[in-house]
Amino acid sequence: MLPSVQEIKNLRKKAELTQKELAELTGLSQSYIARLESGDLNPTYDNIKKIFNVLENEISKKEGSMLKASDIMSKNVIFVNSSDTLEKAMKLLLDYGFSQLPVIDNGIIVGSITDNKIGQNIANGKTTKDLKKLFVSEFMEEPFPQISENTPIRVISYLLKQYQALLVTNKGKISGIITKSDLLKSL
Repeated sequence: MLPSVQEIKNLRKKAELTQKELAELTGLSQSYIARLESGDLNPTYDNIKKIFNVLENEISKKEGSMLKASDIMSKNVIFVNSSDTLEKAMKLLLDYGFSQLPVIDNGIIVGSITDNKIGQNIANGKTTKDLKKLFVSEFMEEPFPQISENTPIRVISYLLKQYQALLVTNKGKISGIITKSDLLKSL
C-alpha cells in the first residue's frame, strides 16, 4: 500500500528536491508535480508509484545506512496458517488493508499469500464464495525473504523492489515485517 498523495510535497522537501528536479527524475512535467501537490490532479497508479519510488531512493541516499530494519519494521506480524481457510486470509487482508500475508505454521515460515493471487483466480472465473471454502495452502507462494534486525535501509530498499515484503528475524524468531509502505513511512 502506498502513502497518500498528500504526502508527496513533504517527502519531496525531505528529499531536498524541487518540483522541477522531481519531474526530471520521474519523467513527468513540473506542472504535473505542482498540480498533484496542490490537489488539482488525480494521478494514475503508475505515476504515483513512480514518484514514490524516486522519493524513496532520494531520501535513502540522503539518510544512507543510518536506519536499519529494526527502526522501520512493523512489530505486529499478522499471518495465517497454511491450514486456515482462504476466507480467513481474505478477511485479514481486507481488515488490515494489506496486500500480502506471511504463512507461518508452528513458528516456521512456510510461504506467503497475496491479494494478487486471489484476484487472478477471481479473474479466471472463480467466485468469492467458491474461494472462501478453499485453504491457504492451495494459494501459497514462496515465503518472503528473511533479514536481520541490523539490515541497512539500502539493502531493504533494494530487496523491496523485488519482493512484496521482508520478514525480520532475531535469533531465528520473527520479530517484524517490512513492506514498501513501512519503508515510505520511515522517510
